[in-house]
Amino acid sequence: MLLPRPVKQYYFHLIVFVFVLLLPKSFASVKHGKYHAHDSRNVPCPFYQTVNITDDIRLANGSVIHDDVVIPPNWIGVYDYVFANLQTRVPVSPHLRGCICKVRPCINLCCPMGSQFWSNTSQCEAIDNDFLWPTTLNVTQADGTIQENLIAEQFAVVNFRPCLWMYVIRPELDVEDEWHLCENGSLVREFDQAILDIKNYCFVPTTINNRTDSTYILNPAICVDVASDFYGSKVINAYTMLFSVPFMVLTIVVYLWIPELRNQHGKSLVCYLLGLSVGYSLLSFNTLLMDPNIDIILCKLSAYTTYYAFVAAFFWLHVIGFDLWHNFRGSRGINRFQEKRRYLLYSLYAWGMALVFLILTFYAEEISDIPAYLKPGIGIEYCFLNMLSWSPMIYFFGPIIVIVFTNIIMFIMTAIKIHKVQKEMSKIMAREDSTKNLRNEKDRFCLFLRLFLVMGVTWTWEIMSYFVGSKVSWSKIFYVGDVCNAIQGFIIFMLFVMKKKVKELITNRFSQEFSIAMISQRVPVKPIRPIH
Repeated sequence: MLLPRPVKQYYFHLIVFVFVLLLPKSFASVKHGKYHAHDSRNVPCPFYQTVNITDDIRLANGSVIHDDVVIPPNWIGVYDYVFANLQTRVPVSPHLRGCICKVRPCINLCCPMGSQFWSNTSQCEAIDNDFLWPTTLNVTQADGTIQENLIAEQFAVVNFRPCLWMYVIRPELDVEDEWHLCENGSLVREFDQAILDIKNYCFVPTTINNRTDSTYILNPAICVDVASDFYGSKVINAYTMLFSVPFMVLTIVVYLWIPELRNQHGKSLVCYLLGLSVGYSLLSFNTLLMDPNIDIILCKLSAYTTYYAFVAAFFWLHVIGFDLWHNFRGSRGINRFQEKRRYLLYSLYAWGMALVFLILTFYAEEISDIPAYLKPGIGIEYCFLNMLSWSPMIYFFGPIIVIVFTNIIMFIMTAIKIHKVQKEMSKIMAREDSTKNLRNEKDRFCLFLRLFLVMGVTWTWEIMSYFVGSKVSWSKIFYVGDVCNAIQGFIIFMLFVMKKKVKELITNRFSQEFSIAMISQRVPVKPIRPIH
């Protein structure tokens, strides 16, 4: 679509202005993150290296014994605060804490032995007696050998969840998740050789190969690094999605305001944009407003709403492709009643299928006892699906791939049909109304073909980015695709609103509204009474 030079310059300057305005803030948030809480100056060591020794045995020289570890008095202090996720400092009554990690190498368990973290309460809770907590870990020695040692004999144990956003690495399920624990308590992540201390990981019990019995092993849960390129791309992606939403809303308003655009295709486009705008808005706000104290119920409600909106949008994209193919099968000239009936069926299909997927996802997450790696992971990452696991392939990207593939088939079949009809009409003297009808249908097909190419290519790029993940260094090449996917609203606005025909309809509509307003404001002239 060709635009006049002033229009092009206007939108170019608008995009530059938005990115200049928003991106510095996003990079600032990436640089500084959310780790602004600091310890008091009068304490002997950082909070994360301490344990509560209020009820422990005190020796005559002032030392304290905690789990058979003697903590000298110079490593004991009074703390009047604790940390929630090592991010939020919470004031509490003054109590004694000992810097046990200064005396013996520490490892971090997310929850004390005998308890487990539950996402619905966001805290550690006791578990049943059948749970066999692992007491040993494989430790890599200085000479490179690996020995299985008792945790309590090798390390001092601290218990805290270092951050809200975490994911578990499980080498028994993915060879890229290999890790090893060093004698000093540091954790080495093999795929990038990152060395993590207890501020960035904690051990959680996981089933062996996801068996349903009560045999467990310990695997590390890793913090999502807010200073990483991966998180930075998410922040930039969120800002571009927010930039895109107003253009979606403008397109919806135009298509609902202009009577000529409220046909079957226009209403389907409005429904598609409605789902996409709701999904974009919620996902971007959840990414930018990462609150470690967010209520888990509110987080999950937002996640399920976002999921439903995105899935519904894709089923409406499927409806658009099907309707174009159906119109070129020979069914022409449907009346207003038939069009309303077809739109009702389409609505039942798109909104209804999205509801079915939502129910299945809710059942898998909240009710079923399927293995954890098969659960959607609702509310784990940015109050959406857990994109750090492979489960979104089942609940989200899998259906998207099917819809995109079937749309490709329908668009190819429609293109073949158009070519066939054009070839037949060139051999005979076609009626003017038939030629006009074919031309209109062809224009509509080309328009929605461009829509599908934009939507299909960008979401295919998004799926490829998901498969690559954040573990591969060259995954940065997908950042551009993520941004292109996020500005779909602007692209759709340019395709469907800034075209010549639609701009003429908008101008005519404004003229009609202005004329009606002027007529309604005229002062009526009193009729002259006849002289009798």
